[in-house]
Amino acid sequence: MGEIRLAISGQQLGGFGKPLREILETIKKYGVSWVELWTFNISPEPRFRDEDVRRAIELLEEYKVGVACVTNGAAFDKAYAEAPDKYIEFMKETIRVAKELGAGIVNCYCYYFALGHDADIKPFVKVMKPIVEYAEKMEVTVVLENEAHDASGTPEGMLKILKAVDSEFFRTNFDFTNYYHACVEPFPYAYEILKDYIAYIHAKNGCRYIPGVHPDYAKGAPFAPPLEKEYIFYPPLPHGAVNVEGLIERLKKDGYRGFCTLEPHVSRLDKLLEYYEIEVAYLKQKGIT
Repeated sequence: MGEIRLAISGQQLGGFGKPLREILETIKKYGVSWVELWTFNISPEPRFRDEDVRRAIELLEEYKVGVACVTNGAAFDKAYAEAPDKYIEFMKETIRVAKELGAGIVNCYCYYFALGHDADIKPFVKVMKPIVEYAEKMEVTVVLENEAHDASGTPEGMLKILKAVDSEFFRTNFDFTNYYHACVEPFPYAYEILKDYIAYIHAKNGCRYIPGVHPDYAKGAPFAPPLEKEYIFYPPLPHGAVNVEGLIERLKKDGYRGFCTLEPHVSRLDKLLEYYEIEVAYLKQKGIT
């Protein structure tokens, strides 16, 4: 597949109310040719309307942007955890649409299915089995993103889930700063445990939020225990606590050839664009294009 490829997530721009056309315009402005689309970037949830999918394909062709991944965030909605059949159906639809859009990866979460580092993973594994079986038929890889406060929040927890589902079409989206948020060393520790299972990467950075020093526009949620009284802050990629530079060097050395997708977490549109400018330039300097 060549070198590590750079993408930008549509989640943040979509969260500011930007339609797909504006998202693609913005991505191209920064010289990036790949996008991660969330389901709501494509069509009103929980269904994908055929006309919306066709329109997405037309816009992607017009702007010459490829789809790195389609993300389904439904696990953050407690209603889906309480109605797993609906979640399975929604995920299968996401896989089908990802295939239509030319994406080989669908990203998901386990949040309300297994909330807490020591949560029982059996309900989530049961849900994922038919989803991953369908993904295999469609030749799409499902990746599970680690979240700081659920059962995927530690690399050991993630590995336990991956081994329980047990499929080459079920891998992890390695979000290194989400491990930092979970009070785990992202690199080299978490990376060493999961390196054989990484099929996708989310890139942002973090540090402890210091009142009076850090602005509120990039203040995030509390850390996982034992630092639950402290909050994370999301600085631009080169300026946080995670050793991003060392990780990039190892990814290259180990032959990772997937996507590295930017997803700054800020609450102001002007700052989001500022982060894109800094972070795209930084990653391109590191040979991620």
